[in-house]
Amino acid sequence: MTKKTKIYIIASVSIIILAVASYLFLNKNNYSYPAEYKMNITHVSDQDETEKMGKKLGANCYLATATMLLKHYDPSMEFWKVFAYEGTAVSFSYYWPNGANGGTMANLADESTDILLTAASNLGYTPHVRMNRFFNDGMSSWWSEKTKELGGDFHYYYFNQPMDEYKSIIASGVPLGTSGSPCHDDFNAIEGYSEKELSVVIPDPQDRGLKSAKMSCPMGSGLTHTVFWFTPGGKKISDKELILKMKGTVNESLAVMERYIKNLKEGADVIEFSQKIYLGRKVASMYLMEQGYPELANGYEKSAELLLPLVDIYPPDINKKESKDLIIVQMQKVLENEKGLVKYWDLIN
Repeated sequence: MTKKTKIYIIASVSIIILAVASYLFLNKNNYSYPAEYKMNITHVSDQDETEKMGKKLGANCYLATATMLLKHYDPSMEFWKVFAYEGTAVSFSYYWPNGANGGTMANLADESTDILLTAASNLGYTPHVRMNRFFNDGMSSWWSEKTKELGGDFHYYYFNQPMDEYKSIIASGVPLGTSGSPCHDDFNAIEGYSEKELSVVIPDPQDRGLKSAKMSCPMGSGLTHTVFWFTPGGKKISDKELILKMKGTVNESLAVMERYIKNLKEGADVIEFSQKIYLGRKVASMYLMEQGYPELANGYEKSAELLLPLVDIYPPDINKKESKDLIIVQMQKVLENEKGLVKYWDLIN
């Protein structure tokens, strides 16, 4: 190794050390908070809420967590209403995760977990998100783009997670949501902390063999997953605006649904058919009836009934011939039913 190379390496290492030291200094604790603080937020279970709607379904713990955060501000907030305010309830989409020759996965349009930010924003709240720049489960671009698109507050952290900020936010009476914590490896709400523990609320504790939705656990390495919270003061969209957003998805969804059925008839495999397609129609029916559109409400209730037989088809059975045939038959009926609803949508402007 030449002398010049050694000097270059030493200089580079020095710059890196200086950059890290500067970062840590500039990001030292600028927040004040008590030694411990705990709220008493209302527990929401996606399984319990969907059971009230007619069919007990899981896999919506992210939405249940968002509902808990919003219910803290508005006790009348309901799980199904948060779902409706995503604006995707009457949509339909599918994609090929393994390329054009692979199997299909069908869902509502834009139905990734960051959709909870859209729901909160549409309900009049500002979203705030913190995420590790390097360890983010591949969700970084979704959450970053969605938060900024909604006029929210998004920040990466690189080294030390901002636990001081999190504690300060909680101590101000604002609960946090997280995609995972030391207490639970899926979405849950953080309602308090002490010096060494976190207090959490888990949407579906029975899935982990727990007796209570509320528990405390050692803080461990802290909140290393995606963390989000909502604050009032955003611009809530009107019900008319929300209905027009829903209307804007209808024609494209029908065209996509038609292509999907054609693909399956031509031999495409089915990897997944999301329960949210059924649940979205159920929510749409409830919301449209509340808003005074009975023809549309009854139409989407019929779609929900047609989709119900597909809800319990899970891998590996989903690509059996009888399962795929059932999907084709029921989706053809849904397509024809929802084509008949366009005339009612056309009356809304």
